[in-house]
Amino acid sequence: MGQYGLKKQASIGDLVICVDTAKKDIHGHTQRFIGLVLDKSVTVYRIQVVDSGKELYWPMTATYLWKETK
Repeated sequence: MGQYGLKKQASIGDLVICVDTAKKDIHGHTQRFIGLVLDKSVTVYRIQVVDSGKELYWPMTATYLWKETK
């Protein structure tokens, strides 16, 4: 739980920002990319990267919704 409560989980078809804390750019910033949620399990999303079209599995704890809907 953060300052604003629990973060909302993405659903299939939502755009998410994926954060890769293990990789840093030349300026020391965390690398991020935008992906489309294709499928989800209990702790992992199957993501299609928007820029490359590559599909990968990504932990839910390292994603944030692109834009929350009400």
